[in-house]
Amino acid sequence: MKIIISIILVTGVILSAWYFLNTVNDDMETRQTDVPDIPTESSTIKIIAFGDSLTAGLGLPLSESYPAQLEGRLRERAYEIQIINSGVSGETTAGNRLRADFIRAQNPHIVILGIGGNDALRFLSIDDAFANIHSTLTTLLSGQNPPTVLLLSMLAPSNAGTEYKKSFDAMYASLATEFNVPLVPFIVNEVARTKEFLQADGIHPTKEGYSLLIENYILPAVELALETL
Repeated sequence: MKIIISIILVTGVILSAWYFLNTVNDDMETRQTDVPDIPTESSTIKIIAFGDSLTAGLGLPLSESYPAQLEGRLRERAYEIQIINSGVSGETTAGNRLRADFIRAQNPHIVILGIGGNDALRFLSIDDAFANIHSTLTTLLSGQNPPTVLLLSMLAPSNAGTEYKKSFDAMYASLATEFNVPLVPFIVNEVARTKEFLQADGIHPTKEGYSLLIENYILPAVELALETL
């Protein structure tokens, strides 16, 4: 009799344990099913166009500025792109340097840096301009996972004098080499000497002028940068 009772008790314990474990498993499966999917990080690539009025698109609708046109061309090629126009008209390399920390804090994938034209128009110190752009590049390329930086080359006006123009124009190649960043032609004779590519002020490109710069120079450089992301 005692043996039978023992068998019954053991069987009851086993059945209770089996029921408990199955209940727990079912509950866990239900909870796992109810857990919402964690949203993944957006796949949109963020590019910041950082510069002065040549970036801002002074004299044109915002949709005709080079950042807007570039975004359109990249989207036509099926890139998920957001290009933020961070151009400030009248900005010099000194002002650009002061905004560099803010631009870096946005964690863009790519920064297109185009600055220096106003320094040249005002015949400001080339040494100061070099130091300012140097500091800006240092900031943009700092920290973990820095962005790819594309440096747009500028040209001083011919009335700046031979020595000034020679030194100013050479500054961009020197900086690009030191920081190992691509140097992209931007202020080029092809645009600067063609009336239809310039607005009435003779300084800022027209929509067609920007389109030429994008197609021939900026777009190829950006696509190469995108391949490395």
